Amino acid sequence: MPTRRQELAQLKAAHNHPVYSVMSYVMGCGVQGRGTGSHVVDEHGRAFLALFDQYGNQSFGYNHQRVVAALVDQIDTGRLNSTKIMFEEESIRLTERLAAVTGGRLPFSYLANSGGETIDNALKLARAATGRKEFVSAVDCFHGKTFGALSAAGRPEHASLFAPLLDGFHQVPFNDLDALARAIGPDTAAVILEPVQAEGGVITPAAGYLEEVRRLCTETGALLVLDEMQTAFGRCGTFFAFEQFGITPDLVCVGKAFGGGVLPISAVLGTAEVWHALRALPSTFGSSLGGNPLSCRVGLETLALASDEGFLAGVRDKALLLDGELDALAKEFPELVREHRGLGMMHGLEFHEESLGGLVLRLLYEGGVTSTYSLYNPRVLRVQPPMVISDEDLRQGISVLASVLRTVDGFRRGGAEPLRAAVTRSVALNASAEQVLHLLKARPRALDPFAADHDVPFVDRPGYRFRGTLGDDAVEWTDTLELSEDTVYAHAEPCWLWRRLDRTTTVRPGPGGTGCTLDIAIGWDCGTGPYEELLAGRISYFVQQRIADLIGRFTSAADRGSFPC
Repeated sequence: MPTRRQELAQLKAAHNHPVYSVMSYVMGCGVQGRGTGSHVVDEHGRAFLALFDQYGNQSFGYNHQRVVAALVDQIDTGRLNSTKIMFEEESIRLTERLAAVTGGRLPFSYLANSGGETIDNALKLARAATGRKEFVSAVDCFHGKTFGALSAAGRPEHASLFAPLLDGFHQVPFNDLDALARAIGPDTAAVILEPVQAEGGVITPAAGYLEEVRRLCTETGALLVLDEMQTAFGRCGTFFAFEQFGITPDLVCVGKAFGGGVLPISAVLGTAEVWHALRALPSTFGSSLGGNPLSCRVGLETLALASDEGFLAGVRDKALLLDGELDALAKEFPELVREHRGLGMMHGLEFHEESLGGLVLRLLYEGGVTSTYSLYNPRVLRVQPPMVISDEDLRQGISVLASVLRTVDGFRRGGAEPLRAAVTRSVALNASAEQVLHLLKARPRALDPFAADHDVPFVDRPGYRFRGTLGDDAVEWTDTLELSEDTVYAHAEPCWLWRRLDRTTTVRPGPGGTGCTLDIAIGWDCGTGPYEELLAGRISYFVQQRIADLIGRFTSAADRGSFPC
């Protein structure tokens, strides 16, 4: 009988997102339960500490008391739906407050639901305000997943899948002012940038970079659009990240934390000069549920939270702690960590190999800590906890991370194979090939690291439901076992979890019939495409540890001539 976790994983793979379902399952992720503050529990009641805020969405943690109270209060008023005709006080008050947090420099805003929707609104406003049609963005940027946002990113994999993307977008390397100056032309409507490239690997702006971008835009008549979906609401120590650089963009986009982690809401804020498009053609902008009273009531609360100077001072204090501790870890483990980067409470550790990131994520989860990778650079571990995390919890999370890095460093130094989607072993045994083959055919799963039970006998039955494991609970799949004269071969039928899983054990007689050699080969493909290397870190570590234990057990049995009863 499949576990609840497997049942949900299979349903997600069958009806929603096959790749992400497999990734979560392989990493051992459980079924989400109640969340409070910086913790969330799984189906067994085990609490996990978040070292990542779900891309900014949980910046104020899970079920923040003030956010929940605002929801309940608004529900009690009965004002939940937008008429789009009457004056809706919540949205009007919210746009007033948004103008106030910019000091009146960006007095207008338009409310929507998602980040991608708001980015598209910003692109439309930029074209309308300038009469120009082209945009300059940064390599490895992330602005959302609408056509406009994907076109801004200009990634080849998106272009090949969704071709043609929108014309008029040009990418230059982030932090490269010369390339930017060459790219801006007389038809450039705007330069669109993230103050920190989150999904590009937590790339921070070089000294003077954003200031010079502002100057170039002003001189050429191009607008400056800043995407602060992940950096606003205090993440970097000021309400907007751009405040730290002494600049004001023409348009800024916010979202994610805006909804307090429970409701979708986003906004583009702009200058009066840019806003004429809404006067000229007001019907060209609209959002059916954007700016609804319930979302706006939550937005008012998150604005109040994030603009409180005491809250921002706390973020800056925790940012100093994070920066110092992560710098120390990067120096302690130079063979694992290539670089530490960050601003405020938004950090990343870049590993030398993508598979290392996968292993670290898995071991963090085992230690009760959650995090993730940067979408466009999976070598980068995100360290971006909820801003409300306590100092004690923050130190605990870093302590678990340090312990994980020590484990990985010791594993590598102990002569482990590279973390890839294949593991091989050759083992010399004193027992004869005949004795070893007799043992293997009696217990054909004895050297199968994926078997939940290594002592089951050979089952020759089509469609046999195999009880497997990845080190967590048991998981079932259809597995075929074949025995030949000198080989035991097991392979999974292609399914939601495996595109391919092969385990081969071959017995070779020793010279002169003395002893023998076991050749073990294990290979897999989870069907996750670009994420196979990330998953290989987790699976290869499991296989290498498990196969070492199984070989020791089998060697003892071969020396005795039988397995213990």
